[in-house]
Amino acid sequence: MDDDDIGIEKLRVDPARMQRILEQHGRKSKRKGWQRNYTLVPREWELRLLDAKRVSTYRLAIELLYLHWYDGGKPVIVSSKVAKAVKFSARSKWNALAELERLGLVGVNRGPRKSPRVVLHHTQTKQT
Repeated sequence: MDDDDIGIEKLRVDPARMQRILEQHGRKSKRKGWQRNYTLVPREWELRLLDAKRVSTYRLAIELLYLHWYDGGKPVIVSSKVAKAVKFSARSKWNALAELERLGLVGVNRGPRKSPRVVLHHTQTKQT
């Protein structure tokens, strides 16, 4: 049996036609990239963040935990893009970093004219 006998051309999908069909129905043909659904917060962080005085501290802490996990445990560079991701100013970023450092959750490596590098401290509550 030849390919022509079963009408193989009828089975092929034209990509341009498929794109038009998807656009007409309000669907995008390109899939979105991976998106986070949640961020895990260690219990020790949760308890120490109860003493935070600023909301920006809590919001930055959650973002740092996510970035730390996403980058495989490397130090997190807290650039202005990170501040924009959590929707606050550069001043709020520095205040939040100072408070997280005061709470003992992070170590901040500051350099002249460079974004701070943050090392997260995961204190264990149980000895294994």
